[in-house]
Amino acid sequence: MHGEAFAHAKYRAYADQAQHSGEPRVAQEFRTAAQTELSDHFTREADLVGLGGDTAANLRDAIAGESTESTTMYPGFAAQATAAGDAAAAQLFSAIASDEAAHVRDFTIALATLTGPAAGAVVPAGPDVTATSITPGPAKSSGATLANLRTAMQGEAYAFAKYSRYARQAREAGNPQIAQLFSRTAQVELDEHFAEEATSAGLVASDVAANLTDAIAGEKHEAESMYPDYAAQADKAGNPRAADLFREIAADEKAHEQAFQQALDAL
Repeated sequence: MHGEAFAHAKYRAYADQAQHSGEPRVAQEFRTAAQTELSDHFTREADLVGLGGDTAANLRDAIAGESTESTTMYPGFAAQATAAGDAAAAQLFSAIASDEAAHVRDFTIALATLTGPAAGAVVPAGPDVTATSITPGPAKSSGATLANLRTAMQGEAYAFAKYSRYARQAREAGNPQIAQLFSRTAQVELDEHFAEEATSAGLVASDVAANLTDAIAGEKHEAESMYPDYAAQADKAGNPRAADLFREIAADEKAHEQAFQQALDAL
């Protein structure tokens, strides 16, 4: 699920770069694949493992995750960046830690209104979203800081996918204000945090062909190695539903690989 969420976020970024480079057909290929990774692959895997459902439990999960990021993960990343002399990355990590602390506060208030509503208690509207464009180009950081940026991007992409799912579940449970809180927080994770980290990490190359080449390699690995291995393990464990899903996704990833290869050949 983490891989599918990250692929969704990355391919959206690749699509924007291709569009800006005058390659709308390539941009559409990336957008189509991004949507499949999130709406089909991530969603069906999440359904299979039963991700979320109860709104109070989803809020507790979000509080736990955001607490770890705000008090441990991002402050630790900031300290490492400072020690490495990377002031820009340290500042970014510290700013995101502050955002995550605000998310903890909002989710905690929302949980209190749900489990023990008091007079005048109001679910927070959620953070304002200021979309940040990803700047293509080489990484601005290196070493452990670059590795931390890549780890953080994975987490932010997954948080977007998970909170989007939690938002839908809250809406279906009759909690529209909590659904809005999850939705707005999800957008911050993707359009601000992920985007800012992607620029620092050099996620998007300035060359459309380089982004296609990266996508081809990733899809090839998933189609020919990762998902077939997962299917074999699921078969061995006596879990045919998971095995069938993994094989189906492997076929989808092969189709993505072929579509990206055709787009690369056409450049």
